Amino acid sequence: MKTTNVDRPGTNPMARAIWIALIVTSGVGLSTFFACATPFAALATVAALKLGRRDMVCVVGLVWLANQAIGYGILGYPWTWDSAAWGLAIGLSSAAAIVAAWSLSTVRPAPLAVTLPFVAALAAFEFGLYLAGFVLPGSDGAFTAAIIGHVFLINAVSLCGLMAAYQLAMLVGYLAGQQTDAVDGAPVR
Repeated sequence: MKTTNVDRPGTNPMARAIWIALIVTSGVGLSTFFACATPFAALATVAALKLGRRDMVCVVGLVWLANQAIGYGILGYPWTWDSAAWGLAIGLSSAAAIVAAWSLSTVRPAPLAVTLPFVAALAAFEFGLYLAGFVLPGSDGAFTAAIIGHVFLINAVSLCGLMAAYQLAMLVGYLAGQQTDAVDGAPVR
């Protein structure tokens, strides 16, 4: 199954704008709800699949900045060097997730078109945090099978939710575009 021009990065400005809005809004909302378990792998996957290189990096970077601002400004993260270092590790791991997802985001038949980039993004993100745990304090017990499974579930559900929200937004946009003008019967755009 090939993607259409509407799905390719940079070919449909409305689709691009919807993806950017969905990713950033979801990232901000999920940061408030999940704090340190924000689904950066899911967000990086969607960004890599649906946006151009510059946009995907900017969008995930904005989500990371929002995540840190929410953490320190609203959720009360401690203002310590190790907390800031973990924030940086999350940012670098998110960058690794983008690279991993983007490297596997070529056109493939479904479900591999989403599955392979997602698995790569999640593995890269978690591996980055795992490596940071060797130098930063506070990672004791953070990489148990139960916790990794929980992080996977949060990311998988978030990825499915983002994909469904996009489809709904496109459907609403399509239906709104099908309305006709009462005066001449032409489609309203």
